[in-house]
Amino acid sequence: EMPTAPVVSGTVVAENAAGAVIGRVSATDPDAPASGNGRLTYSVDDARFEIVGGVLKLRDGVSLDHEAAGTIDLVLTATDGGGLTASRTVTITVTDVNEAPAAPVVDGDTVAENAAGAVIGTVSAGDPDGDALTLSVDDDRFEIVDGALKLRDGVALDHETTGTVTVVITATDAGGLSASTLLTI
Repeated sequence: EMPTAPVVSGTVVAENAAGAVIGRVSATDPDAPASGNGRLTYSVDDARFEIVGGVLKLRDGVSLDHEAAGTIDLVLTATDGGGLTASRTVTITVTDVNEAPAAPVVDGDTVAENAAGAVIGTVSAGDPDGDALTLSVDDDRFEIVDGALKLRDGVALDHETTGTVTVVITATDAGGLSASTLLTI
């Protein structure tokens, strides 16, 4: 007789968890005591996964991305010693983990001296989770307003005093993760 369709003890994995264990796979072979064919082997139809020692896991170095796919259907197959098989489709849920935003990019890096409140450039940044970002700059002479890096109203720079100014621009997501860019103006 064919084995029972395999079941797995867990069906959830966190995104970005390379090589993560998902759960133990089990099935039974009704012929095991009489035939000696009780040893079952297991396989999975998705090359990103493997079953090692009866444990379903992601292959070493392989991780999943919740934003790309929140669920994945796998076909697990149990094969008995006589070559008979039974399969079951299981759905693996990929949980979302807050990921840091990308480092901000500024499309300009020059400003004329004595130009109070001048705009230096547009700041853009993205977040893999689609979270809203807060942009900030570490020098009080500057601000970011509606995505534009600019000198504050009434503030100007003097080339003869300082030919370059270095600022750090930071993008922070709602979970508190951040990424920064160093910009020389």
